[in-house]
Amino acid sequence: MTIVIPTGPRRPRRPALLCGLALLPLAILLTACDADNPNAFAPACPLVEVPGPAADLAAYDGETHDVGHLVARASLTRVSGSCRAAGRHTHDIVTDISLGLTVSRGPATGHAVDIPYFIAVVQDGEIKSKKQFVETVTFPPNVTETHIFTHIVPITLPIGHHVTVDSYHIEVGFQLTRAQLDYNRAHLLTPAFHPL
Repeated sequence: MTIVIPTGPRRPRRPALLCGLALLPLAILLTACDADNPNAFAPACPLVEVPGPAADLAAYDGETHDVGHLVARASLTRVSGSCRAAGRHTHDIVTDISLGLTVSRGPATGHAVDIPYFIAVVQDGEIKSKKQFVETVTFPPNVTETHIFTHIVPITLPIGHHVTVDSYHIEVGFQLTRAQLDYNRAHLLTPAFHPL
């Protein structure tokens, strides 16, 4: 069963893609199922957001941004996920998330590069948990760009009488240094809307 996560009034984010489909801003499609009972309704899934400045990574080997010092460029292009009940005796939900990345190596790297990223659980506007991961991307000979999915990360969201899945959202993006964040803010274009 496939469900559409509704959008809500949140700060501007870069829209995410799932399984090659362009989605509405701030919304991601997640598939959901109940392995114990195929006839049961799937649990609701949390909204997944990609903060705009954290959706791209440009890594250099020094202070200069000269192309000769480029280690790698990466873009977060997709988010693949599913959600399921945590068990028969709990209302908790497990969300499995994997990120789709496009990674290009620069002249200042060898055959492999480490790409740092994060996944954060936000409840009612407050970050409850954030974990950092590193995906090592290996390039075959004569290949400068590759498309990969990270390993699947399961996240258990506690659900109770006063806590619903709507109180959560998940944020994903590259784990940037301050210099990389400043570079993105200075160089990435922001869409502008004009009155009709």
